[in-house]
Amino acid sequence: MYFICHIWSNGKHQRMWSSPLKLDSKMQNLNSTNSPYKHFFQHEVHILGCTALGCLIFTMKFFKKTEENVFFGFNIMVLKACGLWPDLIDYRYDKWRLMKDCLMISSLMPCAVPIMADFIMQLYDGVPNLTAAVENMIALNCIIGMIYMVICFIANRRTIIKLMVNLKYFNKYGNSRKTKEVDEKANLFSKIFMFYGILGNFVYMLMPQLSIDKCHNNRTAKMIDDGVPCGLVVRSVFPFKFDYKPVFEIIFVHQIYTCTMVSIVVLALTMLLCGFLMHIVNQLKNLREFIAKLRHCPQDKPGERLFFIIQYHIDVIEYSQNTAKAFSTMLLFYITLTSLVLSVLCFEVIMVDAFEDSVRFALHLVGWLAILLSVCYNGQLMIDESVEVANDIYSLNWFNFPVGIQKKIQMIIMRSQKPLILDAAGMGLVSLPAFLKVLSSAYSFFTLLLKLK
Repeated sequence: MYFICHIWSNGKHQRMWSSPLKLDSKMQNLNSTNSPYKHFFQHEVHILGCTALGCLIFTMKFFKKTEENVFFGFNIMVLKACGLWPDLIDYRYDKWRLMKDCLMISSLMPCAVPIMADFIMQLYDGVPNLTAAVENMIALNCIIGMIYMVICFIANRRTIIKLMVNLKYFNKYGNSRKTKEVDEKANLFSKIFMFYGILGNFVYMLMPQLSIDKCHNNRTAKMIDDGVPCGLVVRSVFPFKFDYKPVFEIIFVHQIYTCTMVSIVVLALTMLLCGFLMHIVNQLKNLREFIAKLRHCPQDKPGERLFFIIQYHIDVIEYSQNTAKAFSTMLLFYITLTSLVLSVLCFEVIMVDAFEDSVRFALHLVGWLAILLSVCYNGQLMIDESVEVANDIYSLNWFNFPVGIQKKIQMIIMRSQKPLILDAAGMGLVSLPAFLKVLSSAYSFFTLLLKLK
């Protein structure tokens, strides 16, 4: 029956997934020359002269300018500001688009390479200071993880854009109001996470300045000879001394840029994924409402209503499968590297001498736990809602329907027993049990670090 329905609706699905994307006038407003997002980079941000609160207000001033009729307006605006979301929805991947993508990654290298060099030198010297080496590991893991997520996003960007545009396809099932509410909820969560991320970044960058006296007291002779200053966000090493003005200020500002960019990109991509999952869950709930209405359906119309439900179910399944395919490789980061990040952050919270450093690492830890939990929780909701479809259809008085209708109901039950899942490139399902598994792995790494200490 599902196969027959799929063939019957083949033309519609081709328009949904294969045809060139057609934009309405409101979508094209994003690409017009009068769009406020075109001039985002023209505003100069004086990082050293801003307070944390002032920079937050300045950033949120732009973030609240979202397009009401575009799904994920907030995340799209953030990704545009980072140069990852194209100006045109049906863009061409030419040399200019390639340069923008490469610029995003290469702009982090002046910070990442010195951190890696310092980490390698500490390993070569036998790790004289484990907490300093672990601090380098945290920074490298975050930068590498962000670069990996960006590469995965670029590889699947066209599919993700199609998924965003094709959310309007579900309006034919009479769910446009709830879809808009879910999108507003997703944008709200994105803003909350982004606010916490930016605030946490300023705290993370401010704390080394508060503990600079302790750093001077514990500064080794090698650090003095190499000209490694105190007050940096992360320890680095360069082939020249940089403990004098204005070199120190330039390096410090670039570390601020790197930390902020890593946080914003990781949060934007994570909340974009969570937004898609929230929309899928919303469509599954709407489908269950249609199933519940079959109880009161006239005896002469159950076949027509059931065919509508089967078609709706097929559309939701295909949409969820395309979403899982688009984010599959990106999800691998949450299942693997996140456990290492959590373990080293816990180690730093306990082992660092300065209270200020414990605070900033604790905030960092809470942020990673929050984004991991949000992804796993929404993945679990999608699994639960998809399985409940079978329970809802079975709870009907199906035995009162004609035999032909009973067979169709049986097909729905059989398909619903296979849940809709997010697979992290074959490494595991994204769900609440996966969240607990990551915590278990993080605890194992944490105990290993304690033994090494």
